[in-house]
Amino acid sequence: MININLIYLGIIFLVIFIVLLIVLLIVFTGKNQKTSSNKTTRNYHVSMPTTYTLDLPKIIEGMSKNQLRDISKKIFESYKSFDYKNQASSRLSEKEWHSWQVSILLMTFKRLEELVIYNQEDIFPDIIINSSENDIKSLMRDIIRKYEQYVDFNQSKDALCKDYIWSNRDVSVIFYFLANYKNYSK
Repeated sequence: MININLIYLGIIFLVIFIVLLIVLLIVFTGKNQKTSSNKTTRNYHVSMPTTYTLDLPKIIEGMSKNQLRDISKKIFESYKSFDYKNQASSRLSEKEWHSWQVSILLMTFKRLEELVIYNQEDIFPDIIINSSENDIKSLMRDIIRKYEQYVDFNQSKDALCKDYIWSNRDVSVIFYFLANYKNYSK
């Protein structure tokens, strides 16, 4: 009798052990599937924004590479002087840039020029520095779409200089993109 009770007891423990093992395998397998599916959603790929069909003011389209580079550098020097890195994050929402300046910067990208910007960590706000390549490309695509929808490129330089629709964040993204896009995947 003792042997039969021990056998029954052993079978019961064995069944409980197998059930626990199956439950643990299901739980850990489910967690691994969730983790791997999260990784795939985080590893999405945003293609490079394009400006091939972007219409810009004829005067800007006609600028030489040297003119474009010099003016872009002057705009960047103005940007740098505002020290957005050390400003309150709410300041990034302020619209302080006009469409003529943004047109020149977009032309810089359209011509596949880049701006060499050293010490980027000391210049750009952390929200820009800590953004992923995909985030920056997405933001740049949004800026190009905004330009196409809201800027009348046929207006005069004076009119475009009065068109303050660009935030400090927009211009930060453009400069950061221009300084880094050649390192981005297509």
